Amino acid sequence: MFRKATRRNIRERKDDSSEDDRKEDEDESEIPSLQIKPSKLSQTRGITCSSKAQKAPAKSDSSGEDDDGMVYSASSPGPPKEQTKTKTLTFSDDEGPESEFKIKKAKDKLVVFSSRKKEGSPIKISEAKDVSRKKQPTVESESDSAEEEMSESDNSDISSMTSMSSQSSAPAQIPRSPVPVSIPDARKIRAAKEARQRARAQRDYISLDGDRESTPGTGEDEDLDDVERERDSDNEFDDHERRIEFAPRPQTLRERIAEKMGESDSEDSSDDSEEAEAQSLWEAQQIEKGVKRPQISKPGKESGKRKRLQIPESLPAVSFSIIKKRITGKLESLRSVHRAHEADLRKLQFDVDEAKSTLENLENTTAEEQLKFYRNMRVYADNLIECLTEKMVLINSVEMDMHSLYIDQADALFTKRKEVVREESSRLQQLSFNTDTTGDDPMGAQGREESISEGQLELACLPADTEDKPEQQEELQRKKADILKRAEAIFSDVHKDFSDISKILSRFDEWRHSYADSYNNAYIGLCLPKLLSPIVRQQLIGWNPLQSDGEDFEGRPWYSAVEKFCHGQGHEESENADIKTIPAIIEKTVLPKIQGFVELVWDPLSLRQTQCLTVLCRRLQDDYSIFSGDQSKPVKAFLMSVTSRLKSAVDEDVFIPLYPKKYLDDRASPQYRFQTQQFWSAVKLLGNITLWDDILTEHTLKELALDKLLNRYLMMALLNESDSQLTVEKCKKVAACFPKSWFEDLDTRSSLPQLKSFCSHLLQTGHSVCKDNTPPDRTRDILKTLFTIMADVKAWDDLTTIAEKYHHTDLMSQLF
Repeated sequence: MFRKATRRNIRERKDDSSEDDRKEDEDESEIPSLQIKPSKLSQTRGITCSSKAQKAPAKSDSSGEDDDGMVYSASSPGPPKEQTKTKTLTFSDDEGPESEFKIKKAKDKLVVFSSRKKEGSPIKISEAKDVSRKKQPTVESESDSAEEEMSESDNSDISSMTSMSSQSSAPAQIPRSPVPVSIPDARKIRAAKEARQRARAQRDYISLDGDRESTPGTGEDEDLDDVERERDSDNEFDDHERRIEFAPRPQTLRERIAEKMGESDSEDSSDDSEEAEAQSLWEAQQIEKGVKRPQISKPGKESGKRKRLQIPESLPAVSFSIIKKRITGKLESLRSVHRAHEADLRKLQFDVDEAKSTLENLENTTAEEQLKFYRNMRVYADNLIECLTEKMVLINSVEMDMHSLYIDQADALFTKRKEVVREESSRLQQLSFNTDTTGDDPMGAQGREESISEGQLELACLPADTEDKPEQQEELQRKKADILKRAEAIFSDVHKDFSDISKILSRFDEWRHSYADSYNNAYIGLCLPKLLSPIVRQQLIGWNPLQSDGEDFEGRPWYSAVEKFCHGQGHEESENADIKTIPAIIEKTVLPKIQGFVELVWDPLSLRQTQCLTVLCRRLQDDYSIFSGDQSKPVKAFLMSVTSRLKSAVDEDVFIPLYPKKYLDDRASPQYRFQTQQFWSAVKLLGNITLWDDILTEHTLKELALDKLLNRYLMMALLNESDSQLTVEKCKKVAACFPKSWFEDLDTRSSLPQLKSFCSHLLQTGHSVCKDNTPPDRTRDILKTLFTIMADVKAWDDLTTIAEKYHHTDLMSQLF
């Protein structure tokens, strides 16, 4: 940076000196000459700045040189005779001490500035030249002198440097006469640049790095290289003037050709090396195959012996039966292959026939006909949807009225039954309180005998279902008929093409036959259940799934029409995608209607309604498999409704009161009769719950029937029973409600964990029967019934205990 600043100062001074050119022309005789002395040192550079007081040397012609060859020193106006080849450029002043400035470049090259420290004195530059510039009119002399003036790094020898350093230590010599300042003008600088360009043109290349190291050579070449590097450094841009290249320099044509030739040579060499390696590997493998290597035998074993081929002395006998068997097996194998080929042939023939029919249909129908059909179908579908959307309001209204009629009937029955139980319970509590206070028998002997006979009859059958009175039934039928008339009038103003399911499906059947690909791509089979839902609901308004005497849903017109569309007219069911239309309609339309009856109308205590409902569900499972596999959302919602309704029945409808033992021991007491009635009502509910076996999950049924109903309510009534015979009869009725599937996979000799209390009660009852003073025949009859119950619930350990303890093993052996 110091060097660049120095150059700028010199250039500014040169520009300022253009005004003094006229004075230089007049005083040409007084301008000293400039001499360039080549240096024999290695071309190194450095920039060193020093300022010190100097004394005049003994000789005025002593000069200081740096490695680059440019020397500035104080000298007399005329050069000495003995150093005619030495040219010096001096910045000096007549008076005052000298200060020395050394510019050291990167390789120990020195540029020395010598000046006198005197303020106010003009600066004069004396240049030692051999001849005046005007006396050499040739362009070569002018360019050479200008080049010598602009060179800041000409080579010099070490002796000049030592003499300069000695001059810096010696006192400054005062020149005899002042020397005027002379700076080259613009014309000379331009001439020097042109000479420099001509010198570069003579070389093979132009150096781009001004600070690179010199190559060994002759002294003149080294001096010329240093001069050129210094000239190039003059033209270099400063740091803020340099151009930043953001992309690599594009290659020239010669560089690209050379790069391609190098790549091709490397590829050829790599291919040759691979071929050579493959050839050598193949030769090695062939040699290994041809040469047998000796096998080294392990110590302790015989290696010289060779294994000989063992030929049996006699071959196994071959009979005609063996040959026939082999031939028969081969024949059967060929026949099976032939049958498989025939099946493939039939399939291919079917595909060919179908392709031919499709081709004929395509040839017979044009694009215009197909477009016309699609347009007509779209118009028809839009009109059908619009019509059904408008009629959905009426369908919902009529359907709601019918459901309200059934709901009102069911609510009346529920309310009546609960009211009767509540009133009877309150009356008996009051009666028990009055009896305890008065001590009188509220019933006579005759009433007690009648009650005993009625109680005996109650053990023979379960309580009957609650039914409406005949007057209520007639009123219900009349209202139902009015609602059905309204339902039939819903589509009375609609054309048959939009209200009759058979005519609606005929349009889609025509689409399926004419353009099967577009029909399947439109997923019509998935859209039909939702499209036909309003008409199906309109036809199912009068259907009650809780009654078996009415018309079934499969007897309605919609079912026959859909069945014919899916399975009729010679369609192969395995290849027809519409075979799932009926199951989809049942899941999305029929099953939600059944769910509504389950939630609002169904009475879980009614055996008739429960049987109708479970039979219907099993038929749906057997015919359409809607409860197996991955269940849909409507199926899951239906099963959740059934489970919720059964739980509410167990929690709300089951009531078995507890009374003192003196009332329960009296078979004629109203307390005993009411408790027995409620017990059999709970047993009836237990049987209705177990009817849902194979529809609800086993875990859900066991939780409802055993954990909640049996262990919570029924076991209390059984434990309070004092008569062993009645206990056995009640246990038999309870055990008859259990599904057989619960006990099929039991590996233990004990029953289910949920029946632990029930089996323990059976065991205690057996001990009581054997210990009572009853006749032996009656005891054996009771034990036979008890053993049957134990065998049904797989309580073999308890059964064996009673049979072995009381010597009734013969009764146990009769069970097997």
